[in-house]
Amino acid sequence: RVGIKLPAIEVRFEHLNVEAEAYARSRALPTLIISSINIVESFLGYLHILPSRKRRLTVLEDVSGIIRPSRTTLFLGPPCSGKTTILLALARKLDQSLKFSGTITYNGHGMQEFVPQRTAAYISQHDLHIGEMTVSETLAFVARCQGVGSRYDMLVELSRRERAANIKPDPNLDV
Repeated sequence: RVGIKLPAIEVRFEHLNVEAEAYARSRALPTLIISSINIVESFLGYLHILPSRKRRLTVLEDVSGIIRPSRTTLFLGPPCSGKTTILLALARKLDQSLKFSGTITYNGHGMQEFVPQRTAAYISQHDLHIGEMTVSETLAFVARCQGVGSRYDMLVELSRRERAANIKPDPNLDV
């Protein structure tokens, strides 16, 4: 309402492919016996005595899309369809053991030129938090821990313009 435009980022991803090597069927269950067998076979495979029984699994295959600024984007799909993998790839947090190919650009800049951690956050579905805090208390706590960083000048200007226009922001939204 006071004429300040927030930074907008358009994320484009094209031809994303993610592959993993993993044990299949009953060998994928992490029991004590199977884990021990996997360790011994990995060691023997490292010595080229026994071939690996891991299979190549395609997690994502030729996925493309655009996430536009100021829009809510929803990833829907059945369990194990790759929703989390897409988000991890966009946040540059994929596990190093995964084989990744494709292009991701942020406002036309490649992964080498842009640091997504400065503009966005990926919160895992298994994120640890303080259970006694409400959502707004948790966000306020995180904001105090992270500080405002490079956006300080913009926030000062926003506060000045709000006072000049006699706008009283909602304290719950201001958090």
